[in-house]
Amino acid sequence: MKRFQELLMKDIGWKLLSIAIAAIMWFMVINITQPVDTRSYSRPVQLENLETLTSRGLTVGNAEELKNTKITVKVKAQRTALDRLSQNPDWITASVDFSELAYAVNGDTVALPVNVSVVQGGTTYAISSKSPTVVEAKVETLITREMPVKVEIDGELENGIYLSKPTLSNETVIVSGPVSLVDRVASVKATINAEDLQTSSDVRAKLSCYDAKGTLVKGISTNVPEITVSYALHDVKQVPIQIDIIGTPANGYQVGETTCTPKYAEVTGSPKDLEKLLYLQLGSIDVSGRTSSVTRVLSLADYLPEGIFLKEGSANSVQIAVVIEAQHGKQFTLDASNLSLMGEEDGKTYTLGTANVTISGDSSPLNALQASDLQGTVHVGGLTEGTHRALIHLDLPNGLSASPVYIDVTVTGEAELPENE
Repeated sequence: MKRFQELLMKDIGWKLLSIAIAAIMWFMVINITQPVDTRSYSRPVQLENLETLTSRGLTVGNAEELKNTKITVKVKAQRTALDRLSQNPDWITASVDFSELAYAVNGDTVALPVNVSVVQGGTTYAISSKSPTVVEAKVETLITREMPVKVEIDGELENGIYLSKPTLSNETVIVSGPVSLVDRVASVKATINAEDLQTSSDVRAKLSCYDAKGTLVKGISTNVPEITVSYALHDVKQVPIQIDIIGTPANGYQVGETTCTPKYAEVTGSPKDLEKLLYLQLGSIDVSGRTSSVTRVLSLADYLPEGIFLKEGSANSVQIAVVIEAQHGKQFTLDASNLSLMGEEDGKTYTLGTANVTISGDSSPLNALQASDLQGTVHVGGLTEGTHRALIHLDLPNGLSASPVYIDVTVTGEAELPENE
């Protein structure tokens, strides 16, 4: 044992110097092969513990601005470690903790420190610096508002595809956020890609909020992020527009030409519903005691039957002009037996009402004209059971004309015979 101690202590100074030199050489080799470097990384800010404010009816008015703030973080480590960090930048987190705003009130602007860390690698990485080191949070009242959802189609539909009025899974949504932002919201829109409607009639659409100028309002939320919009694919049909003229003008006056502009309504609906719609009846215009012409503008949508809609982009109103003119013609009561029916269907019975018509034109053929001379046709094809107003197409001699005249057509089915008969 004594011999070992003598060997250990012999030339102790040289031995310690050798150890020191070896250590220095080791550190030199490490630094040459694995040098320490510093690199900069840019990371977004994460907002933590926001419920500290929302639980008290408050929120951060500039939350969207804070989320878009980029924090420049300088990290010091060996190059190989920094290479790994460059491949995994999400290891670096930059956050702001709102638990520090437990006593903030509406209108406060508070500077909060930015917390930066590297979540993996332990002590391998050291944060050299961060910029900015603090951010300002603007405290505002948190409000909610219920708003209707509007649907917009992005793109053009293929020719021949027409859509019904959409059905929404949510007709309204709750918009919530800072009062300064919610007050800007003028509409909530669900935008649908036109291509998606080629393959499905039920489409999921994300919701976005816009101000009165159509600019997207960020930093607010809706109680549902998206909704389902359902359509029915419809056919299109042009149907003639009809108007009834009732009453009698003042003595010495008569009803002249009646015009509808446009003459037809472009409507959409299921093939079954469109098949039943032969014309669009707009009601009546009373000319009792009139001495001057009558003009009316009517909304077509007010007269559409259930399941029928106006084609998008088509006229939604019609102008009716009824000319009241000095009487210069003769009035006749039409003999129903002189009217021919076109388009009759087996198993149906058609009964005509009465109709009066005023004939005008050259005096010679007009004076010779008798009621029994008036003949015409009534198109009844497609009429269902019930009473309809149908236009009479009169065959008049040259030089004579008549204002449009309609007649009641009552359609009934054949009565079924008892089985014993």
